[in-house]
Amino acid sequence: MPLNACLENIRRFLFAPAENTTESIFRVTVVAFEDKCNMNCGRRFAEILKHNPLFEVNFFDEAFPKGFLNLQGRNFFDFIDRGNKILSSTHSDILVWGYEENGKIRLNFQIADPYVVPNGDLTYSLLDSLFIPLSYLTTAGSFSESVLLVICGIIIAAIRPITGDQIRSKPQLLKSIIELLATDTSPKDISREFMPYIMNMLGKIYLSNAQNNLTENDIEIIRSLFETALKDRQLMTHPVCYGGVYHNMAQLFECAYNAKTETNRTEYLKMAIACYQEAHKYLNKNYPYDFGLISYHLAILYFDFWKQTNDLQALRDAVFQLREAEKVYTETQFPKSWCVVEGLLGYYLTSLGMTAKSNDIMQLAINGFRNQQRIFEQRVYPMEWAGIQEEIGHIYYLLGKQNEDENFMIEARNYFNSALEVYNQLKAKTAKTETERRLAKIRNYID
Repeated sequence: MPLNACLENIRRFLFAPAENTTESIFRVTVVAFEDKCNMNCGRRFAEILKHNPLFEVNFFDEAFPKGFLNLQGRNFFDFIDRGNKILSSTHSDILVWGYEENGKIRLNFQIADPYVVPNGDLTYSLLDSLFIPLSYLTTAGSFSESVLLVICGIIIAAIRPITGDQIRSKPQLLKSIIELLATDTSPKDISREFMPYIMNMLGKIYLSNAQNNLTENDIEIIRSLFETALKDRQLMTHPVCYGGVYHNMAQLFECAYNAKTETNRTEYLKMAIACYQEAHKYLNKNYPYDFGLISYHLAILYFDFWKQTNDLQALRDAVFQLREAEKVYTETQFPKSWCVVEGLLGYYLTSLGMTAKSNDIMQLAINGFRNQQRIFEQRVYPMEWAGIQEEIGHIYYLLGKQNEDENFMIEARNYFNSALEVYNQLKAKTAKTETERRLAKIRNYID
């Protein structure tokens, strides 16, 4: 599909009847909505989405209890697991869930494994909700064009591109949707109570479009959208909804901080931390996936703050937040994410142990790295395993220097030698040279 056809395709989505097309590049599954009196709102919504030639839309109508869709129920293990199974069985890029609440339809969007770390992209939480009037799906022809654009935008923004068409088209499509929304002069037939959710989703669309090339102007526009949503937070149905806005604003400031050309990096770092802390108040341990992911991001930001300011409390906070994330990212349920957390724990605890001159904390760091090796086994991941051996050897080297204890140095030598054996077997010349250099430093202490 040529990129210069993107804008016209979106216009066709809004104004033309559904038609056969081979241009669909995003696979969307709409799960039958949980609504009263079997109104088939989900089926109607799926039919509307089929007008978009970019979407291959599937309607999933398998009967099963949907009690987990009640956000007050907090059965998010069921929520995410059921969604992952549907995504897998339908080979879809994204699911759209629907739930009726007080005469409104709440839409939630799910991609596969949204909470893994590190994911290298924006987080699209299952708790990020968009409310629309129930009448949109019970009265023919009443769906707002601007709201359809927002829905189209958030679907495309949330999808993690896999195919070449998706990777090439996603940025231009988001840009086109933003342009259409900016120039939309159609009558706005939606009441104020829905606006906080729309502003939040608009912020996500803008951020997804601009995250890799953020300018100061982009930051101010996106920040304004999220702040507008928060101004009307009293209109939001659940506290988790404005917790979600704080989470999204934290991601904005984290992106701004990571854009190393920006002049206000330290200020963005502080603002990201403050927004994640605020999000934690609402996305608390009752919502473990979001809580754990926020803890992970806070740990990284606190550690960076410590490196910039030498604030020891920030380093302690980084370790504390990783311990919180560790409770969610368990070895059984999230083995790869658990491995990442354990590696960071090893690294952060090493820094804390050296700063506090604590042998016990250094031992905890060693435990973190050894936990990593339960995933990076030597027979399967020899290079990774050897690298972790070096990390452990380095801790023993530091302990030897700190305590003037030759036994620690001997232990360090053993770990480096075991890594060197692997590098010799794999003929990894660069790694071998570096390890030999480190072993030479150890020999200065024990020979």
